[in-house]
Formats: sequence, C-alpha cells, structure tokens
Amino acid sequence: MTGGFRVREQKFICGMNYATAPSMQVDFFEVTEQQHKASTRKKKELATSIAKESYNLRKSGRYLELLANRNFRPGDYSVTYTYNEEHHPAPGDLQRADRDFSNAIKALYRICDKNGIEHPKWIVVSEYCTIDGDKPLGRHHHHVIMSHPAGLTREMVEKAWGKRGRSRCEPLEFDHNSIESLAKYITKNVRCKRHWRQSRGLKPPKMPRPNDGKMSRTRLKDVCENRLEDRDYWERMYPGYTLHRCECIITGNATRHLIVRLYRKPEQRRNRRNQP
Repeated sequence: MTGGFRVREQKFICGMNYATAPSMQVDFFEVTEQQHKASTRKKKELATSIAKESYNLRKSGRYLELLANRNFRPGDYSVTYTYNEEHHPAPGDLQRADRDFSNAIKALYRICDKNGIEHPKWIVVSEYCTIDGDKPLGRHHHHVIMSHPAGLTREMVEKAWGKRGRSRCEPLEFDHNSIESLAKYITKNVRCKRHWRQSRGLKPPKMPRPNDGKMSRTRLKDVCENRLEDRDYWERMYPGYTLHRCECIITGNATRHLIVRLYRKPEQRRNRRNQP
C-alpha cells in the first residue's frame, strides 16, 4: 500500500455460494484509508454503487448482467415482443410501450393462475421508437429473460402478447457471452432510448465481506499489464473457477479498476478405462 490507498477485492457470486455458483465476478479497485475503515455495510454499498456506475456507455448494463447470471439458468426463456403497424405506439410514447408490456405480463400471470403454474420471474430490456427532429428512429420492442417454471410453455408466453404483433419465445442461450451481450444491448445505439426493469423476487448477487489485503497497488498494476489472459494465474487464485475474461478500466480519478469474469470449471468425468 502506498499513498494512503488500498486495493479492495469484492466478489459478486452469481449463485448460492462460492462452492456451487455457475459464475462469479471479482472487482479489484482502489479505496482510501477512510473507506477501508468503514463498516461492512458501507463497504458493500460502495461496491454495489460501483457495479451500477457508468464509467462509460459500455458499462451501464453491468448490474443487469450480474442479476441475470444470479437468477437465470439454461432451460429458461429468451423472449422478444414486437409490434405490428396497427398496434405500434406513436414514436416517443414510452408510457404506452411500457404499459403494453405490463399488460402482457398480467395476461401471462392470468394464464399461469388458470393452469396452476408459478409466476415466472423476468428482466425486460425495452427499446423505444424515438424522434430525431421529425424522423422516427427504430421501433418499439421488448427483449425479455424469463424463468421457466414447470408447466409454462413457449406457446403460453407468446400468447400473452396478444394481437399487438409478433412474439418469439426460445430457450435461453446461456453460453459465456449471451447474458453479457444482452446487458450491453441497452447501449448499442446511443440515439435510441432504452431501459430495463425487473420482476419482484429476483435475488441480487451474493457479496461476501470485501478483502482489502488480497492485492497491493503494485501487484494490481502488474496484473493489469501482464496477467489479464493468464488463465492459470486466476485458476490458482480462485479454485473451482476458470477465466472468461478480464477488463481493466481507468476510472475518472485515474485509478485502476479490474473486473474479472469467472465461470465454474466443468466437472471432469472420471476415466473408467483402466478401472476394474
């Protein structure tokens, strides 16, 4: 530690615990001595605010990514709701577009109640048709990540959208980039307005007590310059996980912030060839 700063390690575990979670993200960022001495609650509040913060436009979907990784799994649904010409809200009518989605979810809940099915949980990313001068930009539509409770069929999810336009419900592709890509989708075109919201009951990523002694500033500098793609290094540091990718950000106050994305290593099948 130099200059009155420490490096904080903060894990975001996207599962029940470290030993079983399918994925995890780890942040390393510099904190002052005052922040180091703060209460555990204040430390977690700081880490959460940093996860939600937009260092730049590319980062504004990160908390959505953490939330999706914590709550959804292979076998859940990826849903797209689009409009036909007859039912398309006027450009700039964001409230109408939001109301249409809310009504579709209420219709889906009624279908679930009628059939004794648990209500699904969801995250929606809505993109809106806006106006640039007198020119409409894009079309209103909604992208949804939705859980798949027993009995809920793709046909039910598509039916809930009604006659507003096309609906498509497909199995959620849960490779190592799909959720991150959807999270970043909300900023792919800065001219179009978009935002996300969520259902009740979603669980935030688990945040163990932060560790301000895991790494020095000198070591953080070395890692950012030389070990961002060193898979063996990260597997030794976090047993049971393997590296997806690292991202080093220079923050507004010229300090380093390292984000490490990790996924659980696949279980090795026992080799029975030579076993009796």
